[in-house]
Amino acid sequence: MDNKVIVKHDARETSRIAAERIYPKSGSIRLKVYEYLIRQGLRGATDQEMQLNLNLSGDTIRPTRMTLLKDNYIIDSGETRNNSNGNPCVVWRAVDEGMMF
Repeated sequence: MDNKVIVKHDARETSRIAAERIYPKSGSIRLKVYEYLIRQGLRGATDQEMQLNLNLSGDTIRPTRMTLLKDNYIIDSGETRNNSNGNPCVVWRAVDEGMMF
């Protein structure tokens, strides 16, 4: 199975090469989060839902989600869902091809 590397849409070739080299460490987590959000479709997911379903810590989910947001792979859906403490949390969604910025 080929590794998939998610990099910024307009990344330079040198950035793509660097991303491929670091993939085993960071790219696999980024891809795991992104593919999870794709599977959630319009339902999306909160950070806590991603943590629980992907078995990753918040310290891993938050920065990973931020890079996906910065690179326009995900969006704030404008919706919230309560977390286990009853606090409202942003619902994140994957951007599909038709919604690319």
